Amino acid sequence: MDVDDLKTFCRVAQLGSIAAAARAEASEASTLSRRIAGLEAQLGTRLFQRTTRKLSLTEAGAIFLSRILPIVDEVTAAREAALATVEQPSGMLRVTASNAYGEAVVAPLLAGFCAQYPRIEIDLLLSDALVDLVAQQVDVALRLGPRPTGDLIVSKLKTIERRLVASKEYLSSVPPVDRPEDIGAHVCLPTTNSPQTPLWLFRRDLENIELTVPAKIRTSNTLALRQLVRDGVGISLLPEWSVDEDIKSGRLVQLLPGWKISVGAQESAVWVAYPSRAYLPLKTRKFIDFFKKQILSEGSNS
Repeated sequence: MDVDDLKTFCRVAQLGSIAAAARAEASEASTLSRRIAGLEAQLGTRLFQRTTRKLSLTEAGAIFLSRILPIVDEVTAAREAALATVEQPSGMLRVTASNAYGEAVVAPLLAGFCAQYPRIEIDLLLSDALVDLVAQQVDVALRLGPRPTGDLIVSKLKTIERRLVASKEYLSSVPPVDRPEDIGAHVCLPTTNSPQTPLWLFRRDLENIELTVPAKIRTSNTLALRQLVRDGVGISLLPEWSVDEDIKSGRLVQLLPGWKISVGAQESAVWVAYPSRAYLPLKTRKFIDFFKKQILSEGSNS
């Protein structure tokens, strides 16, 4: 049965005439008459007694009205709630990111997001493991590195730039770093997720220099490496989101600023990914738009 037919039946029963119901619905009386006739045909019984002066419910019609009216009201309320969600997003939003990026970038932005969208609840899952978005019922993932693969909708938010940094205390007692080749005389702290020897690629104009990094300490956690650099242990190549504030404040010094430096030749970026769906829920779209605006504005202000 069509919900609109049921709503028409209830309105006609409440108002006592098809003409009054047609005026209330801003519809043609003939259209409402066809709906009532179709509903009676489906039920196999008459719902109204028709006279030249008015309509009145039959016994079957009265029983049907008493049962169907609460359902129609509930459907109407559900539809209105769904429309309200479109206008003001709400509900639980599950977001995943790496431990370091989640702590340094995502978490500080959540207060502003929650203030703007108070009806959205956040479940932030921080993990350096590759989270299965479907199995973990995750709405949106923020991933770093090369483009994510798999059955996901993926969009690039921004390219990650890296800074070669050291503390003033460390630099005060070691040879200067004027060229990429000078890092061979230094304690290097590379970030890595594999046992292979890390490679740093230095590019400037027509120069491309790839160097094997002599690793004193290496770890996959960016914030742990930043702390080691702050403590004067050595130099490290870290993403801009983790060190730009330290460079600005003078806590760390950027080395070889005229060079573009990367970990190997593969592109590294911030990607937003979400499970393939027929449509993107409004709460997810609002989070993506908010997050993108924030990180791009921070990049332009750095």
